[in-house]
Amino acid sequence: MNGYRSLPVLLILPVLLACHHQNHTLFEKIPSSHSGIVFNNLIVENDSINPIDVVNIYNGGGVGIGDFNNDGLADIYFGGNMVSNRLYLNMGHFRFKDITEEAGVAGLGRWARGISVVDINNDGLMDIYICNTIYKDSLRRRNILYVNQGIDKNGIPHFKDMAAEYGLDIHIQSTMASFFDYDNDGDLDMYITVNEAFNGENPSAFVQRNTRSTAPSIGRLYRSDWDSSLNHPVFRDVSKEAGINFEGYGHAASICDINQDGWKDIYVSDDFLSSNLLYINNHDGTFSNRVKEYFKHTSYNSMGQDIADINNDGLDDVIELDMNPQDNYRKKMMLASESYLTYQNFDGYGYEYQYVRNTLQWNRGPSVEENDSIGIPSFSEIGFLSGISQTDWSWSPLVTDFDNDGYRDLVIPKVYVAINAEYRNL
Repeated sequence: MNGYRSLPVLLILPVLLACHHQNHTLFEKIPSSHSGIVFNNLIVENDSINPIDVVNIYNGGGVGIGDFNNDGLADIYFGGNMVSNRLYLNMGHFRFKDITEEAGVAGLGRWARGISVVDINNDGLMDIYICNTIYKDSLRRRNILYVNQGIDKNGIPHFKDMAAEYGLDIHIQSTMASFFDYDNDGDLDMYITVNEAFNGENPSAFVQRNTRSTAPSIGRLYRSDWDSSLNHPVFRDVSKEAGINFEGYGHAASICDINQDGWKDIYVSDDFLSSNLLYINNHDGTFSNRVKEYFKHTSYNSMGQDIADINNDGLDDVIELDMNPQDNYRKKMMLASESYLTYQNFDGYGYEYQYVRNTLQWNRGPSVEENDSIGIPSFSEIGFLSGISQTDWSWSPLVTDFDNDGYRDLVIPKVYVAINAEYRNL
């Protein structure tokens, strides 16, 4: 490579929420007494819904942000598990009004996980797609598509569940839906992340990779085709023909053009032993899992990831979270034993090398010496060097510039905020 690139360095700082001295903090907590938001995703365990029988009950419900009544203010939609979903209309000045019943979006008594806000029919009104999970009864875990029917004279949007009409009343243990145009035909298709971690199988047992295309915990790809008789798109499962056939206990998926070829790719973070997946778009409606070609190793219990340009070099970097504690006592209490046999099995069964820690994959661009002719970026994993590798039990990172200094910062939910410091070229 010619010259050197700027290396991202992240400084871990405590999350600043309380604001007794507003001038000295970046964030201010808005109490529910002011905001009017009193949503509580309360879970009460019983003899069938508990962490022993259903490992993912505390994975939470999703949150969707969108302007549902086109008044220029962002509204909030909360997904509930044992409580109903709630829609809060933004009234301005951080005050919100619960309009769930009027809008007709309570969630039909299902266990919501991921919330996607999307204009599914391109009518200028934002719609809501809800991934439902946990319940074994397929009717109770069918996904919901609330299509915005319009806004009344009081500024209240009204919705109708049209998942069946759109081909999206899916009833697998789905985690999150990602809407994007995978075939570059100008409309929105969908990848859905699946996590069947409680189907009776051992999620920490090795199985031969790519030999179980009928396993329950495999993501799905849906292609959108316009139906002129219905006057809206209908989605069709094209997973098998597209090469979406690797199982994994998916927590999150990011859509990005990681090799900058003009076609969207899919990166999936998988929990437990299952390797992460990097589906590279082949430009012909199919994908190939090339995670082992792009990354030397990944996180092990991958809780979530974000893909963004950390160091402003125009290349996408990957941040992924795991559960490695900082102190020695917690490490010994949390981490499972590892042996050389584990890493032999990674090779023998076709898995990616995985380590129990947060990882930061620094994109160094195509390697002139080796990979430039086939357009594969070269990644270096620098989680230790950047100071983000050990943040204990962490979930779903978010990378954005919080303080408007031109450098993207990192939020690690419930644990840390990391402020990206300027770093001179090495």
